[in-house]
Amino acid sequence: MRYMRRLNKNMISLFFSPKTIAVIGATANPKKFGNAVTINILRTKDLASELYLITQNTKEILGIKCHKSILDVQKDVDLAIILVPARAVDGVIDECIEKHVKCVIIITAGFGEINQEGKKAEDLIAQKCKKAGIRVMGPNCVGIQNLDIGLNASFIQAAPRGNISMISQSGSFSCASFYAMDRENIGCSKFANIGNNIDVSFDEILDFYKEDANTKIICIYMETVEGGRKLLNTLKTIVPIKPVIILKGGRTSSGMKAASSHTGSIATNYKMLKTSIQQAGATLCENATDFITALKAFSFLPDAKGKRIGVLTNSGGSSVLFSDKLEEFNLTLAEYSDSLKQKIQPYLISLVKIQNPLDMIGVAAEQQFYEITKAMLEDSDIDIVVPCLVIPPFLEMKSDEHYRGMIRAWNETKRLKPLVPFVFFGENFIDLRELAKKEEAPVFFTPTEAAYAIKVLLDRMKLKI
Repeated sequence: MRYMRRLNKNMISLFFSPKTIAVIGATANPKKFGNAVTINILRTKDLASELYLITQNTKEILGIKCHKSILDVQKDVDLAIILVPARAVDGVIDECIEKHVKCVIIITAGFGEINQEGKKAEDLIAQKCKKAGIRVMGPNCVGIQNLDIGLNASFIQAAPRGNISMISQSGSFSCASFYAMDRENIGCSKFANIGNNIDVSFDEILDFYKEDANTKIICIYMETVEGGRKLLNTLKTIVPIKPVIILKGGRTSSGMKAASSHTGSIATNYKMLKTSIQQAGATLCENATDFITALKAFSFLPDAKGKRIGVLTNSGGSSVLFSDKLEEFNLTLAEYSDSLKQKIQPYLISLVKIQNPLDMIGVAAEQQFYEITKAMLEDSDIDIVVPCLVIPPFLEMKSDEHYRGMIRAWNETKRLKPLVPFVFFGENFIDLRELAKKEEAPVFFTPTEAAYAIKVLLDRMKLKI
């Protein structure tokens, strides 16, 4: 059993680090997926993988010699990426079997997600490949990415590089997620879109991510689940080591119907799955916004050591709305100690009432945010600090100065505690975003987002107690 598990991991690793890649259905036509995959692979000039292009229609693409069949390639092939029409896939698989290809990604759609005939066709392919010892990802997928080596073996844009590894049943969701990750200055180590999931499963890729040194956070977008018990057992082994964030599509009856037509599988009962995932200790998100927020929280923030939350603000309204969300998540504010009150008093004007949340009023500028954020971070009675901010359009204040003050305090205290900067509706301030990118620090833009970030940190903290 242990030998087989190790063998499976080695096979899965070939999808992400192949020595040789064959693109079957390559084309010079920029309006076809075979061209997009080829172009994306070639974008990395020093990619270690050797690329072979297979096509019936041309002798050369972008200066690379083309072969009419994978059987014409002289070297062994680790990974074949298939983009021919659905009716031709079975014949291509036969050639891959004859060539002793190790792994196959079938990007072509038109199988089980379409009708029963398509389901029969993909089942036959799965049986053939299993008998031949070939591992298959897909069909009906966009491909894979390994950003650590610059490999984008998909027809979508490369994800920004980071420490998140993703598995998705939807290529378009992944594409959209990469836009959000780029905006939030977080990114991927590895990505796999498993499509109709006829062979390689969630739990096998999860097992690979678990052992991968560059994967610090794992996220999943799923619509249907097969082998659910095995998946949940795998999650239980990973969660104590790495955060796992899950977004489930198909929670409602309408969504389940759409999911079934999307991947050709039977959608999973959400209530049952939700209970199981929560028991496994993974973070289950209810919507796409929470999904990105959780990724951002785990990417930037250290583990919480306690649940006592300290809030400072220049805007009473922002802290009131944030406090409402805290209570909805069953989270509570800390009591400020006398020693903290004495320490911060010199930096506040006389109108300020020292309580939690601490409303410093609109005149509070960079220095106040720096001094009071630092005092709270240093206080032993506070575990998480939340500076709330509405960027002022008055007193010649700059859009990034308050954020600069709070991040300077976080840096000087060695980022030992979670700092959750909540800049209310500040998405369009370019200087703020550029500073956050430079400092490799988060910004949260709504009360819900900031409170949810704290919730996922505290949920994870409970697992480790």
